[in-house]
Amino acid sequence: MGYFTTEEVEMGLNENGEAGKWGFETDEIVGYIQPDGDRHGIKELTHKPSGVQVVHPKYDVFNLFFMFSTNHCMGTARDNKRTIEMDDETIEIHWEPTEDHKAEITAKYEVVKPNIIDLSITVHSNWPYPGYEVFLSNYFHRSLKPHVYVQGSPFDDPADKARWIAPQVNDVFVGTGLVFSRDQHAARRSVDGRWDRIWGLYQWNPQRYFEFPVIMSVDAEKGVAAVLMSRPEDCYAVISGYDSDNDDDPFADQNPLYMSLFGDDFRVSDERTVEVRFAVTEIDEAMSQPLGLYESFLVEKGTTLF
Repeated sequence: MGYFTTEEVEMGLNENGEAGKWGFETDEIVGYIQPDGDRHGIKELTHKPSGVQVVHPKYDVFNLFFMFSTNHCMGTARDNKRTIEMDDETIEIHWEPTEDHKAEITAKYEVVKPNIIDLSITVHSNWPYPGYEVFLSNYFHRSLKPHVYVQGSPFDDPADKARWIAPQVNDVFVGTGLVFSRDQHAARRSVDGRWDRIWGLYQWNPQRYFEFPVIMSVDAEKGVAAVLMSRPEDCYAVISGYDSDNDDDPFADQNPLYMSLFGDDFRVSDERTVEVRFAVTEIDEAMSQPLGLYESFLVEKGTTLF
């Protein structure tokens, strides 16, 4: 297999003949990126120090799914034709405009550190789209459990302090995707009709506001977390499933973490870029490492919230 590493990047096809799979290995993670097909994105990924299998064996991380605007679904990037370019450090996927989605999308994947993969998504719009969204899907091994970093509540203990929560199945929200949005305005995006014409199977269920757009899936026994993060202006909501033993429930079986990217209005000829980071890290009981990684991410991108 050809690998790209943090010291010396070398891209190549998988030596076992599986064309289109581009491998990477660092001191901490090993896996591959598949740029083509409906299941494009980061595929098998192992955290080498612990042996934890991070990605769901059937699915992927950093998979561009739906494109939306207010009250309207414009199809899926999964099904659309694309072109693929690679250099020594990146894989770039480009989707041309279609009749349903009059905008170009370029997604660039890059392994930048021993435990980090970055994704930038650039959209150039040829049409006015209110509340434009790229819905990014990520699916994790069932041994990992979803966690969301939410704003504090006066009824928490301690009160009014941001905290990690781990959703557990209950009768209130079983069968629904749990939407943690930036604010009240952002929360309305998820229920503005954009999903109504797609699936009657799933309901999107706004919950508490996130403190930061950071969401993770955790193997508490082995002390490993797979962390997704974005700049606050780039991501208006994060969506999780919940811990459940019901294999027939897709929010448990697929073990998803989604990100609603962009969210603002596009005019003709507007071009914007969002940045998303995926990191696999060891964690302590206080789960302090993910926020440290997020702070470093923001500093790199020229933003400071801490």
